[in-house]
Amino acid sequence: MSENTPNQQAGSANKINKVLVALVILLSLAFGITLWQFFDLRKTAAQKGSEIEIMADERGELQNELEQMLNELDTMETTNDSMKVELSNRKDEIEGLLAKVKDKDFAIYKLRKETTTLRTIMQGYVVVIDSINTLNVGLRSENAEVRSTLKVERSKARRLQQTNENLSSKVALASRLDVSEVRVFGVNVKRDMTGKETDRARRTDKIRVCFKLNENKVAKIGKKPLYLRVIAPDGTILTAENVDDSRFEFNGGKGYYSGKKEVNYNQSEQELCLDWVKPSTSDVVLPGTYQLYIYAEDYEMSAVSYDLK
Repeated sequence: MSENTPNQQAGSANKINKVLVALVILLSLAFGITLWQFFDLRKTAAQKGSEIEIMADERGELQNELEQMLNELDTMETTNDSMKVELSNRKDEIEGLLAKVKDKDFAIYKLRKETTTLRTIMQGYVVVIDSINTLNVGLRSENAEVRSTLKVERSKARRLQQTNENLSSKVALASRLDVSEVRVFGVNVKRDMTGKETDRARRTDKIRVCFKLNENKVAKIGKKPLYLRVIAPDGTILTAENVDDSRFEFNGGKGYYSGKKEVNYNQSEQELCLDWVKPSTSDVVLPGTYQLYIYAEDYEMSAVSYDLK
């Protein structure tokens, strides 16, 4: 049996070294790919967490509104039998919607639509019940002179109270800001950071609403926050980039805004724009009809819709 020569031993050592180097390279590549996948999964989990939090807040807003509607129904009093049946039916519908809100399988936009319809119907009931009750009071008052006199005195007091309330309401309404010439369009941001109008959803990086903030000599001078709230075709609210800080009070509750700007109001007309900016290039802008609301402080100034193809 012949022994290996020094040249043969050196050749074997070189082959082993090459195999070891190849294994190290392969292990490094596998480690790099695994590390990239880990960070990508963590980013996706964070995004999903934000979406879940927004949906939970939306369900909470709807639940509060429905519970408020139930309380309003309890305060509606009428002697009309058919109206009592109507109120009972609406109460059952509201309780059914509350059950759906708590069931996470129901879509938010469908629940919002049904809630808005019920709110409109209830506003009509207030007028009808008030008319029925007023008519009943009038009929009862005509039965006796004493009742008639009482009706007159009550009517005077009611008119005086209503006059005072109307004066207070008129002053409050007169001091509110309003807008005109509202225009909405999509913006495609180019590499040089210039923008071009577009009505294509896939090219839209911003949704911009421009308007005139009208002159109002009754409104107070000073800094005033303006808010933009955009609801997408699927019923979700488009939020600002920093979701944690993008909540404001409006219509007696709290919700997310899509864009914000603080203006220094001096009672004169101003031309302004508010933007919703797509948080990242990976976000998808859906085609369809968008609902846009402009708020000054905590009240609504304008509501418009806009279509992206």
